[in-house]
Amino acid sequence: MNYTLHNISHSDFFETLAQMTGSAMQLNDQEDLATEDFKKQADELILVTQDHIRNHILPDALDILDLLSTHYTHEYDFDYAFYNFEREPEIRKEIQRFGKFHQSLKELIGYLQVIDTLIDKNNHPKIESVSEKNNFVLSKLHTLFSGGYYSILLILKLNNIEFRSGEPREIAEDLRRRGYLALESQYGESSLAKISIKGASYVERKAKQNKNRKSGADLDKKLDSVIEHLNKIGFGQEIIFDEIGELKELQYTLSKKTWSQLLKGKLLDLALDKIISAETATFIYEYLTSGNLKLLKFP
Repeated sequence: MNYTLHNISHSDFFETLAQMTGSAMQLNDQEDLATEDFKKQADELILVTQDHIRNHILPDALDILDLLSTHYTHEYDFDYAFYNFEREPEIRKEIQRFGKFHQSLKELIGYLQVIDTLIDKNNHPKIESVSEKNNFVLSKLHTLFSGGYYSILLILKLNNIEFRSGEPREIAEDLRRRGYLALESQYGESSLAKISIKGASYVERKAKQNKNRKSGADLDKKLDSVIEHLNKIGFGQEIIFDEIGELKELQYTLSKKTWSQLLKGKLLDLALDKIISAETATFIYEYLTSGNLKLLKFP
C-alpha cells in the first residue's frame, strides 16, 4: 500500500501534527485540572488528531492509527489491586494514559516523516536487493537520528517495500555487526534500532558522493552543450575539445573553487589567442559556474 496525502500540503500536514503535539504536552502538565475536565480535553485532542490523520492519508489510515496509544494500561490497575496498595488518584491514571498517547504520537510523526510517497506520491523507489534495503533503512534512520529506536519492519512496510519473514531483524543484525546501528534488544526478533555515529557518517558520505555524481553529470551535459554551441558559431577547433575534455576529468578531483579558477584561466588563454571571442569566453564561464566574468575586449 502506497500512502499519500489528500487535500493538504506536506508542510501543512506536519505543521498541524506538531501543533497537536505541543497541545498534548501542555495538557499533560496540568495536574491541577479536575479529572473529568482533563479527560474531556484529552479525548477531544485524541479525536482531533485521529481525524486529521484519517482525513488526509489515503487510501486507508487504519494501520497508521493503530500505532497511536489511546487506551488505559490494565497492568497499572492490576499491580495496585494485587498488592493492595492505595490506588493513585484517578487524575494520575488519565495523565498516564494521555502521556502514552503523547509519546506514541511523537513516534508516529517520526514514521510518517520517512514515508517517501507522503512527500511525493509519484516517488516509488524500486528497492529490492539486500544492499538497497540496507542503504534505504540507514537513510531513514538517519532522518530519525535525534529520536529513539524505530522499527525497521515498519519503515519497510510503510514504504511498501517487500521483505521476507524475519528479514527486518536480519537487516538490523547485519548493520549492527558493521557498527552502523544499535539494537534495542540483542536477542529475539525485534527490529527496533537507531543509527550510530558511524552509520550517520556513512549515510552523509554516500549522500555527498551521490550529490557530486549528480553535479558531475549535470556539468557534463553543460560542457557538451558548450561544445555544440561553439560548433554552431564556428569555434569548433580541436584545442577547444581537448580543453573541455580535460575540464570534464578534473571536475571529480578538484574543488569547485579550484575548478572554476582553472576554467577562468583556460578561457582567458583562449580569448588572448583569439581562438574564441571575449564575449564567448564570458558566456561559457557564466553558463558553467553561474558566476560573473569580466574580460577585456581584445582587438
